Amino acid sequence: MVRYIIKRVLWLIPVIICVSLIIFTLLELTPGTVVDSMMSEGMTQEDRAALIAKYNLDKPMLYRYGLYMFRLIQGDLGVADRTGLNVWNLFITRLPNTLLLSFTALIIGAAISIPIGVIAARKAGTLTDSAVTGFSLLGMSMPLFWLGLLLMLLFSYVLGWLPSGGNNNGIRSLILPAICASVGMIAQTSRQARSNMLDVLHADYLRTARAKGVPEKLVIRKHALSNAWIPILTALGTSLTTQLAGSVVVESVFAWPGIGSLAASAVTARDVTLTCGVVIMTTILYVLTQLIVDILYAFVDPRIKSQYVGAGRRKRLTSTRALSRAADKPIEQVPVVAAETAPEPALAALGAGPEEESGVIDYASAAAETEYRNVFQAVENVVPDEQTVPEEEKRDAAVASGPKKPYVVEPTGLVSRKYRKRSQMGEIVHHISKNKSAVIGFFILCAIFLAFIISLFMDMQTINKGIVADRFSAPSWQYPFGTDGMGRSVLLRVIYGTRYSLAIGFGAVLISTVLGVTLGSVSGYYGGRVDDVIMRISDILASIPGLLLGMVIMTMLEQNLQNLILAVGLTGAPVFIRMTRASILTVRNNEFVEAAHAIGLRNPRIIFTHVLPNGLSPVIITVTASLGITIVVAASLSFLGFGVPVPHPEWGTMVAGGREYARSAPWLMSFPGAFIMLTVLAFNLLGDGLRDALDPKLKR
Repeated sequence: MVRYIIKRVLWLIPVIICVSLIIFTLLELTPGTVVDSMMSEGMTQEDRAALIAKYNLDKPMLYRYGLYMFRLIQGDLGVADRTGLNVWNLFITRLPNTLLLSFTALIIGAAISIPIGVIAARKAGTLTDSAVTGFSLLGMSMPLFWLGLLLMLLFSYVLGWLPSGGNNNGIRSLILPAICASVGMIAQTSRQARSNMLDVLHADYLRTARAKGVPEKLVIRKHALSNAWIPILTALGTSLTTQLAGSVVVESVFAWPGIGSLAASAVTARDVTLTCGVVIMTTILYVLTQLIVDILYAFVDPRIKSQYVGAGRRKRLTSTRALSRAADKPIEQVPVVAAETAPEPALAALGAGPEEESGVIDYASAAAETEYRNVFQAVENVVPDEQTVPEEEKRDAAVASGPKKPYVVEPTGLVSRKYRKRSQMGEIVHHISKNKSAVIGFFILCAIFLAFIISLFMDMQTINKGIVADRFSAPSWQYPFGTDGMGRSVLLRVIYGTRYSLAIGFGAVLISTVLGVTLGSVSGYYGGRVDDVIMRISDILASIPGLLLGMVIMTMLEQNLQNLILAVGLTGAPVFIRMTRASILTVRNNEFVEAAHAIGLRNPRIIFTHVLPNGLSPVIITVTASLGITIVVAASLSFLGFGVPVPHPEWGTMVAGGREYARSAPWLMSFPGAFIMLTVLAFNLLGDGLRDALDPKLKR
């Protein structure tokens, strides 16, 4: 355990170096400098030259980066270029607010998600299960900035119960941000808890515990939940790290003074020193939180803890426990089954030993023999072919079915021929058509794509044309979604915005898939040093919070649709690298790969024509899950001012524009946000159906 912790902590050193280099380089490539924001009309060229020399902008980038790293090694994060304040003091001042918000959301999320996930698993297939599943899907599909604005509108503006922002009202200021931050955590963790409890509830050891008379509450709490903790804890830890690193959205909505809002202001101001310091410290928090989650595995699951015990000590502990159990508790015995009553293969499989000589065997041997005899009896009851059918039954069947119909006996339990004739794509379509949720998602997507087709026949002049007399008109028959401050129809602008959201979703996922599948396939197939290099690069990219990396990339590039697709696609690549690598590792040693080598095929052809097609199912599932995530990330960047700029009606930009009129014209932010949620929900529903079709074990 200690060696593992030391190894993970030492891994922070190259991570910090690479992260700082990436962020420093991206900000240096950004058009403009911090000096541009300091210039005023009264300054001369000499004043500008003095500022350039002060910040070493007249020297090469490598010199400035080396100077920054030299100070960082000494524990100095530097001073902010814009304000001149110490970066460490700024970070440590904002950190308690972010920790308070994140851990409050964690407590709320864990207290709600785990019980409702367990209840949904115990009542699988009922109305309660459907309600929990529906809530989790809605929570995962709802963008946090839109949810925060709705909570603010209801509890602050309409009811007047809670403050709308800031942290000047004690615990009352914390309630709305914490609830907003915990909704996504509740959705993901309850979904994970339900899935893992379903796998555990029918395990053999639970039936044994119930047979011994253990109360059902104790069976669920002590036996079932303790064996399902690992994925649940992973979901909670992932949500916590995301909250610590990506709290910029919630903090921006509620004006919460945390490190997320500090990072957003630093990137906007092109403050290289402050941005690098905040991103580095956030990355350290991210990695350390993941380390803490990994360590907690050993406390919630004894099987993980045993891996950290030395081999000699583990052997001694095992022998000591066995001796103590033998001394304290006698071995349970059952009569030996006579050789005449048991099939010979069963006795051969069990083997003869001291137990049989003494007249007793243990429960494991008896269970194995019983299982074999049940299978043996079931096999005897199946008529394998036509020859084993008696002649009288053949004649009766021939008379009943006619002379042209041969007598065929189909073994019980086999799939009928009409299902066997379907192709693989036909089987997938058949399974999806039987899934009601997937069908609902499909029809929602059809409506979204219809709106997308309609938007292709519209132009910017049409949607930007407004009637001044109809400014801020409420939803009516003439304007179903109302109008904005310029008298423009919100419905037309929302329909036009489908081209941005769908283009971002499919374009970003395409970039992530191509980049991730290529690198993941090469990494998993070749292994060795190639695998180490690619996976370390993936780990470094994954250590940088995706939203912060997207903000930096969009600041470096011009704010338009193409660059937003590129930024979101790059941030999602590490997920595809890991998923593809894991899938390739399970396929690369199969016989058909060795046969391809034997006939002299080159490695690239083997990877992309033999290995990869046989491991695409997890990648396809990841693609469908990533479509909704990319739309939310892109809308979040646009909401923060780093995405598609005004006047283009991207849904996140429209929500940000309607935020100022939340009290007087709430429809300006309500309808674009609802379209984001419906689109992401449709992708999630259809993705779940596709996952069930590709992996029948995951069917509900």
